[in-house]
Amino acid sequence: LYLSLRLATLEWRLENSEPMPFIVDDILINFDDDRSKATLAVLGDLSVKNQVILFTHHRQIVEEASSIKGKGTIQIHEL
Repeated sequence: LYLSLRLATLEWRLENSEPMPFIVDDILINFDDDRSKATLAVLGDLSVKNQVILFTHHRQIVEEASSIKGKGTIQIHEL
């Protein structure tokens, strides 16, 4: 619910304002595999019109994000 409210607020704001980074930290930690994949696809689509920064320490999320094929650009930085 929290993520959907943040995304809806961002979409509403993008209608009348300049883009601003959308930053989330391990937001997918309690999601199952299917929900994680679906959410990463949504964030990938959002990245076409807005910068998305997702922090995670889960290798599976990184691998899934790197396999997204879409219109946005996915860049992965490992620390």
